[in-house]
Amino acid sequence: MSDLEELRTTLASTPDWDSLNAYEMTKRCCAELTKRGQRLPSWMNIRDIIGKGSANDINRGKEDFRREHGDALRKMSGFVKGVPEALAPHILGFWTAAISLVREEFDGQVAEWQAQIERAEAAVAHAEDERDRAVSRAEALQGQIAGLQEAMNTLQGRVDTERAAREQAERMFESNRQELAGQRDELRAALAHSQQELSDAITRLEGVEKHSLLEIDRARTEAQNKIASIEAKAKRESTDYTLEMARVNNQLRDLRAQLASATQQTALQEQENTSMRERLQRAEGQADHLASENARLVAALQEAIAAQRPALRGKSPVIKKRRTPR
Repeated sequence: MSDLEELRTTLASTPDWDSLNAYEMTKRCCAELTKRGQRLPSWMNIRDIIGKGSANDINRGKEDFRREHGDALRKMSGFVKGVPEALAPHILGFWTAAISLVREEFDGQVAEWQAQIERAEAAVAHAEDERDRAVSRAEALQGQIAGLQEAMNTLQGRVDTERAAREQAERMFESNRQELAGQRDELRAALAHSQQELSDAITRLEGVEKHSLLEIDRARTEAQNKIASIEAKAKRESTDYTLEMARVNNQLRDLRAQLASATQQTALQEQENTSMRERLQRAEGQADHLASENARLVAALQEAIAAQRPALRGKSPVIKKRRTPR
């Protein structure tokens, strides 16, 4: 057991130790240290020994102990009673000299202790200032973190909105593609039906075979050319749309990458937010443009089909008479 632990144990075993306040504990601690022939330490060391107390209470206890101890020593000057008068002056002088020497040494130690106390109190005040500044910085950083988290949540919401818009555009594209495929099949079926009618008419009308064949070939070629043109155009539009969707997907991946880096690059957060908003606006404008182009393609295809059917039906008067309703 160390001397400090042994001192604490000794003080704790004294009567009513736990019920004493810091001032009374300080005086009892000083008395124990004096009994052991040790110097009184600084108020911070005494607080470490007794476990509590402010600088004011501990210093007041030390000063009162010194004063009371000095009074007790002065009262001891009567110990020469009963000593032979020839020895009394010598003993008293020796005792007074010893007290003066001890007082001088004690006063010097008090001055040193007081300087240590002042330095310690200054260090404590500086540490408290540093703690307050650290708390302020921590609160400011906490506010910045909260703001960044809110900005990140906003960006995540925008990415989710853009993802939903992209999925809706994909569904519209698929619906348009199926509709175009249906119209193409219908046009092919109409062409096949017309070809069958033309073949039957050629068999029945040998007199006009050569003329009918020429008309039929011309009509078939024209129809096939129109169908090929429409299909090529639809294919080009589909390819352009697919490329545009790939580009939009790339933009979405870029946006996700920018969102991931936003949490690490707080200093560039506002600039990245502005870039994200501009890209989202361009993506929305492109999605609207694609929707308009799809609507225009469907309208053009329907118009071409509507224009083709009367042309096929009106190539030959005989064919028109004998054509059976569909």
